[in-house]
Amino acid sequence: MAIALVLSAAGTARSEILPEQVLVVFNSQAGDASALKDSYLAAHPDIPPENVFDLNRNTILTSNLSHAAYKSQIRDPIRDYLLSGTGPGPSDILAIVLIRPIPHRLQDTDNGPVGDNPNNANTEFSAGDATFGSIDAELTLLWQELDAGEAGGQMDSFADNMIDNPYHTSMSGVDTFDRTNIMTAKSFLNRSNIAWIPNGAGATLLTPGDMYLVCRIDGTTLADAEATIERARALRVNKALVRIILDEFNVSTNQDLDDDRLFTTNDPFRAGDDYEETAAILSADGWDVRYDGTFDFISSAEETMPIIAYASYGENHDAVAGLGEDPPGTATYIDGFNFPPGAIFNTIESYNGRALNGLGTAAGLEQLADFITAGGTFAVGNVWEPFSFSIPDNEFLFVNFLVHGMTWGEAAYASLPCLSWQQIVVGDPLAKAVILNDPGLPKGDLNGDGNVNGLDIASYVDLVLNGPAAYYAAFPALDPVARGDFTGDYLVSLDDLADFLTAVMGG
Repeated sequence: MAIALVLSAAGTARSEILPEQVLVVFNSQAGDASALKDSYLAAHPDIPPENVFDLNRNTILTSNLSHAAYKSQIRDPIRDYLLSGTGPGPSDILAIVLIRPIPHRLQDTDNGPVGDNPNNANTEFSAGDATFGSIDAELTLLWQELDAGEAGGQMDSFADNMIDNPYHTSMSGVDTFDRTNIMTAKSFLNRSNIAWIPNGAGATLLTPGDMYLVCRIDGTTLADAEATIERARALRVNKALVRIILDEFNVSTNQDLDDDRLFTTNDPFRAGDDYEETAAILSADGWDVRYDGTFDFISSAEETMPIIAYASYGENHDAVAGLGEDPPGTATYIDGFNFPPGAIFNTIESYNGRALNGLGTAAGLEQLADFITAGGTFAVGNVWEPFSFSIPDNEFLFVNFLVHGMTWGEAAYASLPCLSWQQIVVGDPLAKAVILNDPGLPKGDLNGDGNVNGLDIASYVDLVLNGPAAYYAAFPALDPVARGDFTGDYLVSLDDLADFLTAVMGG
C-alpha cells in the first residue's frame, strides 16, 4: 500500500498570513452581513476583535459606486480606522476581507457604466481614460490618491487604465516584503499613454509590501457565501481523486486568448502561454490534468471526475469562427460539474464577476457566482470589460495554490497582471490546501491497514460525531472522504452508515 502525504508547502518553507494580519470589513446596515461576518469569524476565532471594522452605512446597499462615493463611504472610513490607534495600523494588515454585501464595481468618472459595453470601454481605454474598475482592485492601493488630478484627460491620473502589479508572477509569501512605506505616495511611469508602471526609487517604488490582498466572501445568497467558508476550512485536496481542466479552443492557428499581450515588446502583463505552461507544470507535479486545445468544449456531460481547478474560454470558446464549439446552454455550462471542496474557477469571460449584489449577467457569460452555487470555493473574475491581456494567469493561480503552498490570497494576487483594474478575488485569503495522495481503497478502510473490518468502526463513529480534526491528527496521510463518504457529498455522515456497514461485513 503506497500512500503519500504531500504537505501544502511542497517541500518549501513558506510564510503564512496570520489571523492578526487580516482586516475584516462588513456593513451592519446590510441584511445578512452580520451573520456572514460571524460565520467567517467562527472559522477564524484567532482574528482579534479589533481587526473587525463595521462600515455601518445605508448608503452603499448597491452594486456600483462613483469614485466620490467609494472614497467617502468605503476607502476613507477604512483609512481612518487603521489610523485611529484603536486597532491594527496600516502596515500591520496584509489582507482585507470584504463581507457580502459590499459594492463590487467602481463607475467611470465621466462615463458611468461604460465598462458594460466592450466597444465603448475600448474607446475609453485607448484614450487613456478608463477609470472604471472593481472596488476591490482599488482598495489594494488603499493609501494612494489614484484619482488625484482626474479631469477626463489622457492619463491625467493614476486611476486611468491600469497599474502593473508588482506581485504578479511571484512565488514569495507577501509578508516577506517590507511594509514600512505603505503610506508613501508612489511614482509611476506612463507607458505609451496606456498603462502605469512602477518606477520610483526607495520609498516611492511600489512593491508587494505596499498593497493589500483584498478578497471577498460573496455569492448569490448568504448560504452560498457561507458555504465557501466551510469548504475552505481545514482544506485537504486529494490529488489522487481530482482533475484539473484547462480548455482552450483550437490553438493550431495561434489565435489563443491565454497569451494575449498589450505591448509587442517587454510586456509586463504577459507571463507566457498560460494554459500550456500550467498544464506542463501541474502534470510534472503529478496532477491529473485534462488540457484540450481543440474545437471541442469540455462539457459536464463529458467530464464526470471531481474538478479541483477549472479554466476555460467559457462562452468565448466559439469567439473565433470555426475554432471552437459553442458551450451548451447560455451562461449555464458550469452546471453539472462535480466540484470538491477547494475548487477554483478562472475563465476568459469579460463579465464573469458581474452578477453580485443583485446584478444579472451580461452578454450571456457564465458567472463565478454560479460556480459557487454549483459547489465552488475560490474564484477570480471580472466586473467590467477587462480585455484579454489582463486575465489572471493559471500558472500562478493554480500552481501557487496547489503546488507551492501559498494561501489563496497570495496565489490569487500573484496571478493578477494588473491593479486598479477589473478583477475581484472571491474566497478566504487565509485558506491553504494540504495536498494528499490517497486513492482511498479499499472503500471503508478508515485506518489505512488495507482491510475493511471492525477496526474501522471507531474512526467512522468519531468522524460522524466530531468531524475530521482528530482523524487528520491520527492519520495525516489519509483522506477520510475518499475512504468513508459513500454518498458523494464530501462528508462522512450517518447517510453513509448503510454502505459502510455493508463494506465492514464484506459485502
